[in-house]
Amino acid sequence: MGMVSIWFLDLKTLQLKNLGQREGTLDAITLEFPPGAYTTFRTFRGYYALALETHFQRLERTAFLQGYSISLPREALRLGIYTAITHAGMSENYRVRLLVPVAEEIPGCYILVEPLAVPADWLFQEGAWAITRILTRHQPEAKSSQFIHQTVSFREQELKQHPRINEILMVNVQGEILEGLSSNFFAVKKGQIFTAGKDILPGVTRSIVINTTQRAGFPILFCPITINDLGTIEEAFITSSSRGVLPIVRVDKRDIGNGYPGLITQTIARLYDLSVDRMIEPIYLVR
Repeated sequence: MGMVSIWFLDLKTLQLKNLGQREGTLDAITLEFPPGAYTTFRTFRGYYALALETHFQRLERTAFLQGYSISLPREALRLGIYTAITHAGMSENYRVRLLVPVAEEIPGCYILVEPLAVPADWLFQEGAWAITRILTRHQPEAKSSQFIHQTVSFREQELKQHPRINEILMVNVQGEILEGLSSNFFAVKKGQIFTAGKDILPGVTRSIVINTTQRAGFPILFCPITINDLGTIEEAFITSSSRGVLPIVRVDKRDIGNGYPGLITQTIARLYDLSVDRMIEPIYLVR
């Protein structure tokens, strides 16, 4: 548990206010604010980000799905993020969350910043584990902080059962594996890559991985695998902003393939890293 820097950008006056630092995590601090639209991303090389405009659009889209119309001031928001990172303390990179409570009297965007924590190198080399839970999102395309409220109890308990357990995969009543609590899920079977095409939150990292993978010639089927398919797939991985591409080698105590990260997963991870190097952009251009 580290320190989270909290800032507030008034969307009417464009005034930025420093609300100080609090000990905790992004999720814990988020729970203290009214529910709303949010998005989370990591920084690269200190002041660079990946697909930041897509994150802004997702915030606006989520607010719209919740019955509110907002138009985020891009320049002011980028400057606010840059300022928050600058004052956050000594860390090479950060995890940033933008939260827009949709029912507050003063329309604004909270900017939460914490030092970036990524999975340990050995998890990428040896593969992580996941567990499943029957669970679906109320509005799959909306990235609402209400979902954090809904899942906080088993996030805190079940993800701490073993150091290799990195994610909880959501499964619908038909037994289809849809996505993770904070990631998207992919499976490899007979050289084909499977991922759910609906009833999920389309992650920003997921989109980049799909585009990169398709350009490399890997076939992708937008069809979820089921719990019963786990014994027939050769590889699996999850994608998210802070993880990138993380191999999953066990689900619910059942090994995937031979229990080690597969060649296709490793290739996609390298392709994604190369894409990141090309695609990252400055969060704010200092004039």
